[in-house]
Amino acid sequence: MAKSNVVKYRRTGFSIGSVLFVIILLYIVFVSVHFIRKEHIAIYEVTEKQIYDDNTTTGIAVRKEEVYTADQAGYVGYYNKNSSKVSKGSTIYTIDPAGTYNDKLTESDTAELSSENISDIRGKIKSFHTDFRYDDYSSVYNFKYSVESSVLALVSDTMIAQLQDSPGNSGFSLYSANNTGIVTYWTDGLENLDETSVNEDCFIEENHPKTTHKTSDSINVGEAACKIVTDENWNIIIKLDEKQKQKLEDKDTVRIRFMKDNLETTVPYTLFSADDADYANIALDRYMIRYIDDRYIKLELILNSAEGLKIPVSSVLEKNCYVIPAEYITKGGDSGNDVLVYEYTKKDGSKGSRNIESFAYKDDKYVYVDALLIQPGTNICIPSSEKRFPVSEIKAIKGVYNVNEGYCQFKHIEIIYENKEYCIVKKDTEYGLSVYDHIVVNPDIIDEDDIIY
Repeated sequence: MAKSNVVKYRRTGFSIGSVLFVIILLYIVFVSVHFIRKEHIAIYEVTEKQIYDDNTTTGIAVRKEEVYTADQAGYVGYYNKNSSKVSKGSTIYTIDPAGTYNDKLTESDTAELSSENISDIRGKIKSFHTDFRYDDYSSVYNFKYSVESSVLALVSDTMIAQLQDSPGNSGFSLYSANNTGIVTYWTDGLENLDETSVNEDCFIEENHPKTTHKTSDSINVGEAACKIVTDENWNIIIKLDEKQKQKLEDKDTVRIRFMKDNLETTVPYTLFSADDADYANIALDRYMIRYIDDRYIKLELILNSAEGLKIPVSSVLEKNCYVIPAEYITKGGDSGNDVLVYEYTKKDGSKGSRNIESFAYKDDKYVYVDALLIQPGTNICIPSSEKRFPVSEIKAIKGVYNVNEGYCQFKHIEIIYENKEYCIVKKDTEYGLSVYDHIVVNPDIIDEDDIIY
């Protein structure tokens, strides 16, 4: 039998494909971990806004309020809409000791509602539906009483006549307004508040709850039945902290915003102190009836404000620039734009010149050039002239990184207002920002001319 020359190959387990797979896997893991751990670049879109200090406060409304108290016990009835104007001598409420007038009200069918009356009630319902908030459920009761008063006002004359003629109802009494004004059906004990009686307890709303009065309520002698505000002029007293006081000391007026409905107005005020606390007494001659049902009014004092381009404070950085007189600007380059010409020494020792076409910023007197573009002591010149200016002075210019083109470009900014989170910069400035520009929020992790990916 012939001897075989075949040699068996022992498999070593080594595979180039397996090695490549492991290398690729390790690379993917490395890149993924690096990407996850790397701080990512945040981009912000520039918007045009108005910004102001957050000086929110709660003030106490002070009005000329004439409170009417009951001189007998019984059941009270109202015949005017809440917050409606009443004339002197008109009936504002009644007291029925026998408690029969509520039945008369239910039985009354002599009054007919006109289309105008129905439209007015529908308007109240629509307004309530629009402004209702679940965190202010008590407004439901105020709305109910308001509609009830509106209906009563429509049938008041007829019903009063019926009640006066009702047998066995001799104790029924009518009460008239002593002065012309706005009638309202709530009290809280702060009706006589003024600068001489205000204290810190007055600003604790829980200590002065509002009591709402409504038709059919029983009332005792001496209890408040209603009140009439007799003057359109009113005041809001606010408590000041030290910073607010300092900002208001040198002024006579302040702009305020009613947080309830964002109404803004400029008003005069006076400062005073009481019980080691500082206050401002804001005087108003309008909007009294608009907030007549509010004792505590949330306000925002607009002490510092500005309008322009809004950007995050964290996006602002500084670039060191050489300060060069603007008179050295000439026309040059391929496009004939403004340039600066500087001298340099060639390898053979001769003098040459180059153009700087990129400025960080320029105003009427000076041009600001990135300090990395030229060496200190470099002469800026005007061609065909003996004038020379050796650069030396360096100034830090504020700006941001604009990334509209996909890479970081320094854009100069002029800040006109700043708080802890945002600042307002001038718009429509040369070498500056525009609305909808995209800027880097965290410029400390990137450099100018870096590509954004």
